[in-house]
Amino acid sequence: MPKIIKKRSARKKAVQENEVKSAALQALDKIKQRQKQVVTGVSVVAALIILYVIFALYSSSMSKKAYSLEMEAYNVYYSDTSEESGSEEDRWKKALELYKKSVDIKATPITLFYLGNCYFNLGDYDNAIKKYNLLVDKFSREEGILPLVYQKLASAYFRTNQNDKALETLGRLAVVDKGVFKDTALILEAGYYEGAGEKEKALEKYREILTEFPVSPWSTEASSKVASEEAENRKETTKETEVEKEEKKVD
Repeated sequence: MPKIIKKRSARKKAVQENEVKSAALQALDKIKQRQKQVVTGVSVVAALIILYVIFALYSSSMSKKAYSLEMEAYNVYYSDTSEESGSEEDRWKKALELYKKSVDIKATPITLFYLGNCYFNLGDYDNAIKKYNLLVDKFSREEGILPLVYQKLASAYFRTNQNDKALETLGRLAVVDKGVFKDTALILEAGYYEGAGEKEKALEKYREILTEFPVSPWSTEASSKVASEEAENRKETTKETEVEKEEKKVD
């Protein structure tokens, strides 16, 4: 008998084709989604790069402008007093305005220091203190300039009768860079105590300089102060002895 060939179901074939088409469409959709994500990601990165370049160019431009103002202020600050440059007070006022503009654009340790110095030279010690403290707070790691700042800050405190804060500032100066500037702090403390009439405290500081810093540039001054005081004490002792002798003769 001839073999009967069974026909495949058309429905089954159609279902399989639909499944293949559906899978292909899903794969295509996923590819498109990924392409969109990649394009979006690339666009974001490109935008960030453009923004960074713009910011860098702007910052560079501002830095150059701030530096230009700083140099102009510096030249005014140190210019010779003449008919063209005016009096010292006029120079400091002009330099002050230039340094303020420079700081408004970009604050640096140098510009803040000189801005404080302009206020100091003009007798505006309160504003000088503000600028010196701003420098210390903002650039606390700039140990190269901090010793100068602490000295000016202490002086401004002394001039405004904030003696405790001045001495505290000198204490901070004494520990900068492992105590390299301690002799300077001591000589300034000694000068304050001497001016305040506290001779013993002043002598204590002078002697500390001679003991700890015998080759300090301040040792000559300290030695002179100590020697002068000791000579004065010997005179007083001699006078007292002579008085005692005279009293004994009278008795």
